[in-house]
Amino acid sequence: MRAALRVLNLNYRGFWWYAQYLYRKKVCRDCRTTDPFSVIRVSPDRISRQPAPPVRRWGDFGAVLDGDWDQPGKPLESSLKYRSVVDHFENETPWADTELYQVAIEHVENGDPFWNGSLTTDDVERRTNHVDELYETIREEGYKSQAERHGKPLREIVLSRTFDRSMEEVAVAIGRDGEILFVDGNHRLAIAHVLDLEEIPVHVVARHEQWEEIRNAARNAASPEGLDDRAAQYFPHPDLVHLVGDT
Repeated sequence: MRAALRVLNLNYRGFWWYAQYLYRKKVCRDCRTTDPFSVIRVSPDRISRQPAPPVRRWGDFGAVLDGDWDQPGKPLESSLKYRSVVDHFENETPWADTELYQVAIEHVENGDPFWNGSLTTDDVERRTNHVDELYETIREEGYKSQAERHGKPLREIVLSRTFDRSMEEVAVAIGRDGEILFVDGNHRLAIAHVLDLEEIPVHVVARHEQWEEIRNAARNAASPEGLDDRAAQYFPHPDLVHLVGDT
């Protein structure tokens, strides 16, 4: 299967995730789906919590989820990667003194891959250099979306033969009341917070079923004045504004 996908210029991982979404959309009678490639622009300040239990970046790709995963949630600071990146850039803590670095070294010394698959101390050092370079690039050039960087929309990026995790946006899920919840992309989000950026692009990988109902109401409205009371209270939410009057 992988060889066939390469012939079609498709990345087997990206295609596999997309295939699971298509199964939920076309085959699974009990599954509900949402746009799996939504990219919206939001203020990083709007992202302060994580779902509990976690939403899977790829396992829940394009899923509409019920339940209480969006409440009460966990603070971003509970993420080892997030708080260590903030500590490094905001407090000028050397990487070697951060929790993340120390935990990573313990893992690799025990033969356990950690921090984006690092297997050796040198790998960990390369990760720190990569994050430093990412910070400098964003600080000097601004925060560019992956579509801007690669000249093609997210769908093509994910399904392309050359796709890897570094070519993704910060991933989020949206809760029942429109709260934007962090899923993945610790490095980029932490840097956005440290640099106090006004907005960043984020990839919405999943939504709560109650929020999806609000989006459907927005999609059926010809104008903001035509929104029902429930949708109107959230307007202009960045996940709604492009839907109103959308034909």
